[in-house]
Amino acid sequence: MSDANKDIFKSLEKLNEDAATLSESTLSVVKDWIDTGCMALNVICSGSLSKGVPKGRIIGFVGPSQSGKSYIMNKIIGKFQAESPDHWGLIWDSEAAADPKMAENVGANPNKIKILPVGNVEDCRNQIVSFLNNVIAAGPSAYGKYIISIDSLGNLASKKELNDAEAGKDAADMGLRAKTIKSMLRTITYKAAKAGVTVLFSNHTYDDPASLFPTMVKSQSGGKGPIYLASLLVQLSFTQDKETKDNKEISPLANKVNGVNLSAMTVKNRFVPSYLKTTVYLNFKTGLDKYSGLLEMATGFGVVLQNGATYALADGTKLGYYKIWQDNEDVWAKIIPELEEKLNSEVSYNNESIRADYVKN
Repeated sequence: MSDANKDIFKSLEKLNEDAATLSESTLSVVKDWIDTGCMALNVICSGSLSKGVPKGRIIGFVGPSQSGKSYIMNKIIGKFQAESPDHWGLIWDSEAAADPKMAENVGANPNKIKILPVGNVEDCRNQIVSFLNNVIAAGPSAYGKYIISIDSLGNLASKKELNDAEAGKDAADMGLRAKTIKSMLRTITYKAAKAGVTVLFSNHTYDDPASLFPTMVKSQSGGKGPIYLASLLVQLSFTQDKETKDNKEISPLANKVNGVNLSAMTVKNRFVPSYLKTTVYLNFKTGLDKYSGLLEMATGFGVVLQNGATYALADGTKLGYYKIWQDNEDVWAKIIPELEEKLNSEVSYNNESIRADYVKN
């Protein structure tokens, strides 16, 4: 930076300690990501098989009941905790549904997860703001060591709604709850980025009965705030899976339903193009399938070639029927590097020639 520019920017830097060039900004540029536990889900979130969700941002998983929202968020907490013994999770629980065994089953450590039962938006907002202020006050040594989950946003009432219920009033909400949810997310966005604290939330979706035609993006509980203020919003839906890969039920009581096929679509994404979609498999016994959804990507990009019901690598190596190699780590180790290279060039906003110019300069 020239001396002239240094003088011009000096007063701004005194007023704003976070001022920096965009290339150096720790608030604007996401440098770290958290694995979701499923490579295909990582791709639609970040454009990479290995990245996942961005740290220090607000990320929403929305969908109907039983669409895997809480499972995926707990899985992300587990992956975050696995990075360091200093990492903690905090769950603001509005559904009284947090369970230590479920956390353990997805790799999370319940001894390092703080549960905060909460019933209304205002209390949730105030508690999160207080926590983020504490992290910021602790300084850089505390940054990036925490992850927050709000489960769920859709079940949080407003204080007015609770007060009216206790007083026996039937007054309409008049949009107050939606405004309060928007206020909460707006209030914590900057603080979470500064503290390096990732904020996950789940929310319910529903079809709009007033809509003439079905829409691809479903309406959410709590108004437009979650859509406007999240950096990443993943919309989930599901279909029941009637059989496992070996055609065995997980239990004689399972009623032939062994898991769900989750359809995941990014309805908002600030890092790679939106509306990327994949289908992943969640088994009720074994959990989220790490490789599910990758076959479609690999064949779509020509990394794996399909001939009828059998498959081969692009170099001619025969793989055979998918069920034979779908869990074979050695096979995927050959596919993944080439697929990652394709994704880096295809699933991106970046123009490489322009990027090369400004990096050079």
